Amino acid sequence: MKHLIDAAAQAAVDAGRVIRRAFRGPVTVSAKGAAHDVVTGADRAAEELIRSALLALSPHSTVIGEEGGAAPGRDDAPVWVVDPIDGTYNFVRGIPFFAVSIGLRIGGRTAGGCVYDPVHDELFTAAGDSAWLNGTPLPAPPAAAGPPLVLCDIPNAGRPPRAAETDLLATLLTEAADVRRLGSSALALAWVAAGRADLAANADVYDWDTAAGRALVTATGGGYLSHPDPLPTTRQGAFVAWTAPHEKLGRAVGDFLREMS
Repeated sequence: MKHLIDAAAQAAVDAGRVIRRAFRGPVTVSAKGAAHDVVTGADRAAEELIRSALLALSPHSTVIGEEGGAAPGRDDAPVWVVDPIDGTYNFVRGIPFFAVSIGLRIGGRTAGGCVYDPVHDELFTAAGDSAWLNGTPLPAPPAAAGPPLVLCDIPNAGRPPRAAETDLLATLLTEAADVRRLGSSALALAWVAAGRADLAANADVYDWDTAAGRALVTATGGGYLSHPDPLPTTRQGAFVAWTAPHEKLGRAVGDFLREMS
């Protein structure tokens, strides 16, 4: 499994170079749904590069990409879940917070993944119960001093907040949580795995947003819930992930997310 992740990580880095060259340059932007849900030529070029690399590595694999859909393979082969730029709206606006995300499933179970931040050249990888940042092992994050730092884009732009969303935010404020909106679920999950944040939660997300980040969080001893599980690629769901010291808060947030999914 480690050699599969290493190869996927190299594909993510190669795609990241394509994305970094295009960052803050002229880009072609097309809307997909909500105003902030967009796709660019860089998304498509990066996904095609990744798809080609993964199929060269494992020709019978299934590759599910946000932009190109599914290329089905054999039932007993690996399944790759790819988001070429998670945080495309940040990318379009020149905000340096987005990532390449590649998750791996084997036999229907999360087996590993990689999240690459091309602006800061940070490569997060996970295989089984081990995780690394730029090749250095990531330990389980310790309990941090002060209130929990929560990365949460709820409620999403483009529609009025739902009752469960306002209740969730009220609960986080009751916990005196420091809530920040960053616009990339993949990087939010990687930061939880690295101990930079204590909890990440989002609604209106798809499988490719979280498949790799889930592997990172669980490999470093954290917890993860999604509704449904796994998240679909044909409709949106919700997720929460936490470091081990914040399991109680994470599960409480999960109760709200169940109402949203």
